Amino acid sequence: MWHFRLWDVQDVAVFLSITLYMCHIAKAISIHSLQRSLTRSVQEDVLFSVDITCNEIATIQWTFMSGVVSRTIGTWQPGVYTNITVDYSSRVQPYENGSLGLSDLRLQDAGFYVVTVTEVAGSSKDAGFVLKVNGAV
Repeated sequence: MWHFRLWDVQDVAVFLSITLYMCHIAKAISIHSLQRSLTRSVQEDVLFSVDITCNEIATIQWTFMSGVVSRTIGTWQPGVYTNITVDYSSRVQPYENGSLGLSDLRLQDAGFYVVTVTEVAGSSKDAGFVLKVNGAV
């Protein structure tokens, strides 16, 4: 004979608490951008525009990748600190909302840019951008 046990109130409360917590964590970070593929010319500027929302204090990191190299551009926590690498220090403008401005473009700047948003608790989310840089006309 099969014995089925119905959940009691405590079991239901624990299950709902865990489910709601998992939904909260899954939606903790969002990165929105209207344009993920950008084309600019040499010596122009580009803005990788994002709107980041999260439930905790976030650390923002931008990374550049191409077929040849992968390197960190900069890391910052809005209102707390900013750390831009030496290679980009004179050409990068970090923004409080997570956006990144890059000026005086070079052909070598063409590639894939990734923004990683990490919360204090460790959850993170990435978004990628493609930049094509045209030579001077």
